[in-house]
Amino acid sequence: MIQQFDYPVRVICDEGAIVGESPVWSQREQVLYWVDILKPALYRFDPLSGQQRSWPAPAAIGSISLAKNGKIVAALRSGFHWFDPADASWTLIAHPEPHISHNRLNDGKTGPDGAFWAGTMDDRADKQACASLYRLAPDGSVSAHGNGLVVSNGLAWSPDGRTMYHSDSRRAVIYRYDFDVASGTLGPREIFVQMQAEWGRPDGGAVDVDGCYWGCGITAGRINKFSPQGELLGYLPLPVTRPTMCAFGGSDLKTLYVTSLTENMSADELAQEPLAGALFAVSMPVAGTPVAEFGI
Repeated sequence: MIQQFDYPVRVICDEGAIVGESPVWSQREQVLYWVDILKPALYRFDPLSGQQRSWPAPAAIGSISLAKNGKIVAALRSGFHWFDPADASWTLIAHPEPHISHNRLNDGKTGPDGAFWAGTMDDRADKQACASLYRLAPDGSVSAHGNGLVVSNGLAWSPDGRTMYHSDSRRAVIYRYDFDVASGTLGPREIFVQMQAEWGRPDGGAVDVDGCYWGCGITAGRINKFSPQGELLGYLPLPVTRPTMCAFGGSDLKTLYVTSLTENMSADELAQEPLAGALFAVSMPVAGTPVAEFGI
């Protein structure tokens, strides 16, 4: 039986983000980083003090990852960049698609191999299957690992690191791959979940310590919980229809942070959803799988 979860949902920051995305918890600092893709800006939220800081980004910022050197690696429209919070500087690492001007980097996350994985998306209204998934290695080299995508999304790994999850939002499908942690190579792509309309389109996701995949169902106002076998176990309803990504955080990794958007919402829709674009925190009964930091 599919459960409807009633876990407490709190508003952390009513920022009214255009496209809030990529929440990343720092165990070292005990703070949350996240982005507004189209503002574009990077944010740092301290749950203890309730204070938030922001830095402008030089281009649309699809996703971020913490790095072992204390910096942040970011997937910008203009390529992979280093961001140094110490002096607010941005430094180009590599651009995987300089020849495709209508694409931009989107969802990304560091895998158990220490590399930053991020995919692109067609940013035009009439989207085509011209996007790809990339692996940014710690040495700065970039390799492609699959093409023919429309909107790359949903990256996450199983607790043992041997399974990678990845979605194509426009095709409404979540994939799974066998993953070799030592080499960062993928096995054949398999369908993990073919989304139904009432579940929403698949957006960002996270995995808990039991190996269940929690994925934002954008347009459906919910976060779906799937078993490691791809069975829908339940869902968490949210006070907004367009959640974009979730990430486990907090000292015990039992707080699920959720971003949302306001992009392309009408005045009537915004009036009906005053919390659209907010950052939420959900008290969870299960802890999340820690996300790796970029580097070796």
